[in-house]
Amino acid sequence: MNLISTLFHTLFASDDSDYNALYRFFDKSSSIMLLLDPENGKILNANEAAARYYGYTLEQLRQMSISTINTLPAEQVREERQRALKEERNYFNFQHQLANGEVRDVEVFSTPINLKEKRVLFSIIHDITDRKNVERELFEVNDNLAKQEILFKQILDTSSVAIFLVNLEGRITHANQRMAEMFLYPLEELINKEYVELIHVSEKEIGRQKMLSLLSSKIASVDLERVYCRTDGSSFWGQLTGKRFYDTKGEEIGLVGVIADIDERKYIQQCEQHHKQILQMIANTSPLSTILHVMTGDIESIHHHRIGCSMLLFDETNHKLILGATSNELQLLSTTLIDASEDDKHFLAHLMQLPSHPVLFSTLDEEPWWHEKTQNLYLKDRQHCFANPVFSAFGKPLGLLMICSLQEQPLTPREIKLVEDEVQFIALAIEKSKSDAKLQLAANVFTHAKERIIITDPYGTIIEANDAFVRNSGYLLNEIIGHNPRIMKSGRQEPIFYTQMWESILTLGHWQGEIWNRRKDGSIYAEMLTISAVKDSEGEIQNFVALFTDITIIKEHEKELEHLAHHDALTSLPNRMLLWDRLSQAIAEAQRYNTYLAVLYIDLDGFKEINDTYGHSIGDELLIAVSKRIASLLRKNETVARLGGDEFVAILTNLKEPRECEPILKRIIEAMSDVIVIHGIDLYISASIGISFYPDDSIKAEDLILYADKAMYNAKELGKNCYFFFNQIEK
Repeated sequence: MNLISTLFHTLFASDDSDYNALYRFFDKSSSIMLLLDPENGKILNANEAAARYYGYTLEQLRQMSISTINTLPAEQVREERQRALKEERNYFNFQHQLANGEVRDVEVFSTPINLKEKRVLFSIIHDITDRKNVERELFEVNDNLAKQEILFKQILDTSSVAIFLVNLEGRITHANQRMAEMFLYPLEELINKEYVELIHVSEKEIGRQKMLSLLSSKIASVDLERVYCRTDGSSFWGQLTGKRFYDTKGEEIGLVGVIADIDERKYIQQCEQHHKQILQMIANTSPLSTILHVMTGDIESIHHHRIGCSMLLFDETNHKLILGATSNELQLLSTTLIDASEDDKHFLAHLMQLPSHPVLFSTLDEEPWWHEKTQNLYLKDRQHCFANPVFSAFGKPLGLLMICSLQEQPLTPREIKLVEDEVQFIALAIEKSKSDAKLQLAANVFTHAKERIIITDPYGTIIEANDAFVRNSGYLLNEIIGHNPRIMKSGRQEPIFYTQMWESILTLGHWQGEIWNRRKDGSIYAEMLTISAVKDSEGEIQNFVALFTDITIIKEHEKELEHLAHHDALTSLPNRMLLWDRLSQAIAEAQRYNTYLAVLYIDLDGFKEINDTYGHSIGDELLIAVSKRIASLLRKNETVARLGGDEFVAILTNLKEPRECEPILKRIIEAMSDVIVIHGIDLYISASIGISFYPDDSIKAEDLILYADKAMYNAKELGKNCYFFFNQIEK
């Protein structure tokens, strides 16, 4: 199995049938295909068409980098690969060098393919050297037409493109021999023919409006691709370049047009785009009916509705023929075959026994079982209708692809090749759809559950996680698979917690409780976790299934309630309850380390007047500003609390002697005296501070606050805007 087959096998991850279908598609396709590593440009694989085109063996190509073939600088090639990888652009024009040194112009359609382990670029290459030469010739013709009027007739007759003139009435007045050959008209019949009559009916009105706009000078020129019709009814893609035409006096006399036959290039491009879309739909597990309808529509569109098709499928039990998709023109054929298979199981059995190659309806008409059921069915041309059986990689009949020419013309070799490719794609789509359906029911429950779910093997290694878990954890799925859930360990639980948890799981088969985990970004969250052991029929543990429910909001709400219980609602400073706790801890610490602590009772001077003058709103904002100023002056391990109104208590710790607190007291007095601006209003207050010390004044918390309160009143009696020690009262 080569690399591309292995990667595609991994992509669809089902059975050998997918692999065989993809192998045939890639390795046997007539289109040039490469599989590239987007990071270093290494050619991971190439098909036989690529080997023939570049002149290297497949082994040589697999050892090369795309930069060896692409004539652009390596860095620029790398940039273009990145653009394709990010799908900023999937269509490129390059020059590739062949093994013999020849440089060819190519179109590259490159798209990333999503694989489990690696993303690669799937590239389809088409040689456009001839088209480029034609374009250069077109440019030379248009550029030199006015200057080289003498050579005009020679250029007309020897050019590989159709060149013609249209008068102001829209009729062809001159045409070269190539135009006659292109449209299968005698040259004399082209002259005086209305130009728009050559356009396909689906685009005829648009073509007329474009021509009128050009003649009326609403647009300067046209350069577009459109579908034209030949005299025999067949159609082709042409690239039209047209602009206004003037005589020697500068008078507008009509239009000059150039048509290049781009039908082959356009056909290959459309087929490649069609196959790319179908592959992507299969990879994205689009519904089978959608895929088949898209295939039907594309086949009709690519062939300008010259071909109709019908896709009939055998059901899972091979007891019934059902409609997959059909062209309108083959609706009656589809219904006839379905009804016949329901009425006669032998007819269905004969359909399932058809050989693996296309069979003409005219050949089937010789078989009684077919002729009896379809003899009254009108088909315009049974000589150009085929039944193409669709088989799985193991030879199981999956359905039928019916192809009919709608113009009584045989299918061309390229159309037959497309039909062969479509049969392979239909088989691939059917088998992938059946495989997906078996997994979908179980996967839906797992994938769409709101609870976060992971599944581990018996050793605790994660083997699956649902979307809800991936979104919440912040990890990509491939970053989780293969790891132990401990990668999300927050560190908040002690080892004994996990020991007891696993004892319960292994003993009782389950465990439930609260746990803190960590996301990839480092954020910690709380969850209610339920773990269950999954055992086989012999009681051996095969897997563990864990269901997580996020309770972070509940925990945060509990934390908020706890904060409100211990903090002032206005300033967020500790309240009286938390102050008592902090002071008790500070006393215990001072006793342990034989240090002093000071209790500061702070009352604001002039606050009542401001509150009465400007209102409670300004007063509240003033209190918030004051609390921030006081807090900013304290050390990290010290506390300031609000008791209520304009009264605050601060605790200064780790003092070697009582007077060590005086610098901070002075800073608080100064800070309170500085102007405070609230909503453009200059507010002036001051502070009166009373201080008590542990252990000199008391060793009890309630006494220390009471004594500091008394000292504060002495500070007010001294004129405010000062501090006063409790031990000064006795003196």
